[in-house]
Amino acid sequence: MTPPPESEAGVSSPPGTAGAPAAAVGAAAGPGSVPAHGTPRSRRVLWYALAVLLVGINMRPAIVAVSPLLDEIRHVTGLSNGGAGALSTLPLICFGIFAPLAPRLTRRWGMERTLVAVLAVLLCGTAIRLVPSLFPLFAGTFLVGTAVAVANVVITALIKRDFPQQVGLMSGLHTTMLVGGGAVTAAATVPLRDALSLSWAGGLSVWGVLALAALVVWAPRLRRGREQPPVPAQAGGSIWRSRLAWAVALFYAFQSLLYYTATTWLPSFYIDHGYTEGGAGVLLAVCMGSAMVTSLLVPVWAQRSRRQSYLAVGGTVLCMAAFAGLIAAPVGAAVLWAVLLGLGLGAVLSLGIAYMSMCVRSTHDAGLLSAMSQCVGYLLAAVGPTAFGAARDLTGAWTAGLIALVVLAVPMGITGALAGRGGHIER
Repeated sequence: MTPPPESEAGVSSPPGTAGAPAAAVGAAAGPGSVPAHGTPRSRRVLWYALAVLLVGINMRPAIVAVSPLLDEIRHVTGLSNGGAGALSTLPLICFGIFAPLAPRLTRRWGMERTLVAVLAVLLCGTAIRLVPSLFPLFAGTFLVGTAVAVANVVITALIKRDFPQQVGLMSGLHTTMLVGGGAVTAAATVPLRDALSLSWAGGLSVWGVLALAALVVWAPRLRRGREQPPVPAQAGGSIWRSRLAWAVALFYAFQSLLYYTATTWLPSFYIDHGYTEGGAGVLLAVCMGSAMVTSLLVPVWAQRSRRQSYLAVGGTVLCMAAFAGLIAAPVGAAVLWAVLLGLGLGAVLSLGIAYMSMCVRSTHDAGLLSAMSQCVGYLLAAVGPTAFGAARDLTGAWTAGLIALVVLAVPMGITGALAGRGGHIER
């Protein structure tokens, strides 16, 4: 089988590994198309797609698990609201700092080796948090954030490389796994902790089983062949000079700020309004479960549309309506606001990820745009949970923070509409 062209991948693939899906697909019916069901090649492509999605389901549990346990962590360790916000912000800072390293790592090691390495780091970070004290908690969270930062970029480029004709579908499935992993974690962390009689540290670390499963699936792929020597980066101007790239990056930044602030503090918000810890976790799960619907559908609609601006605006309106509802009637319509917020966040998150592949022409540029978007996006988003927690400490109420989220949704909608005008980044 022939691996993907080096000029497209930015790093060539070993025979029988990463190149296998693209090669098998291309041989049967053109790039990115899927062969007839039931053939060995079709099954191989399907298995590879499932392996890719298994990485996606690992991208949030180790981070989201902190949210339903945040009040207990604060009570046991003495963290303030601001300190708890800093704990939730640490992965975002790691995302912003380490995302730009991903293209260099993949050019040096290849996508498969890089994924195996980051899964191992993710597993180590989760294991370290088994120790129930502050330093291991922050150290493990740092490792988790670093691993996910690199994996976020690699998966975007890998989808562009191996599924070029199914970018919308695979981006949607990847985002659905990402959001779904978070939803299951939000709903199940407290019940699992109680059922297994675990401490808060055990409740965080139990999700390491997902990283272990992904590592078991991906590690054998490294024995199927050697990767070719890395190729130089493509020539052209810097992607940081592109207005379209900045529109994508800023849209991703604002949606990340809203997503992580909301998912970090929503359980605490509900607990303050009379819900139990478990009930608050269920409402967060309802929010994230609703996000799975739009995270699957929106990228498919986006790929079928010449322009995607309406999707960005629609997702923004849903988010604004949900935040306004939480201010006006936090208890009376709690489920409704959770559903609306989930639908909105799922739409803008999946669209932001899809833009990273749809607004470029090559796999190499997809990796660069993903790295840029996540660097800019998560460094800006890192302000959200800490500032929201600080506002709660200063005012003694949630209203000021929620009003700020409504206001910040406006530039999200504007940049998303600009990014969705149907162009490609030219370098």
